[in-house]
Amino acid sequence: MNYREIVNSCYCGNGSLKLELAERLGKEYGRKLLQHVAIQAQLTVLKEAVTALDLHMGAMEMGKTCSHCAAKPDGGCCSAYMGNENNDALQLLMNILAGVTVKQVRHDGVECGFLGETGCLLLFKPIFCLNYLCARIQNESSVEVLRILEQKTATLLGAQVNLEQQLIQFLQK
Repeated sequence: MNYREIVNSCYCGNGSLKLELAERLGKEYGRKLLQHVAIQAQLTVLKEAVTALDLHMGAMEMGKTCSHCAAKPDGGCCSAYMGNENNDALQLLMNILAGVTVKQVRHDGVECGFLGETGCLLLFKPIFCLNYLCARIQNESSVEVLRILEQKTATLLGAQVNLEQQLIQFLQK
């Protein structure tokens, strides 16, 4: 694939099309990608960053906070629009390479298709999903706790960008 083909196919279209492409790329290139030393190393960095962020979010009780809002009518930010527009095929491919069973579990056109019963099915999430902090989270958290959250989020997002660049370089060959 050339760069234009990658951009036009991986970043455009609805969530189902992006998932189909990610699955196709995984089947075609998955084994080679997982044998690539730099990609293996970056997946390890990503998983460590996810763990660090998850631990901090757990200490903040964000799961409880988000679940509380999501249970209300029109609650939560995990909308179908966010799930379809903010992911891309390369990000979904990263999840597949990490062993995540990526599938759309919701087709109601209201909530994100990747929002399962216990939260997001994706290990590596879109930037919006990681950066969005509702007023409740901001008001209930100290400046220091939010600073640490933003720092851990930035580390994860930087690692995701690095892996995405490596995937693009691989696909251009």
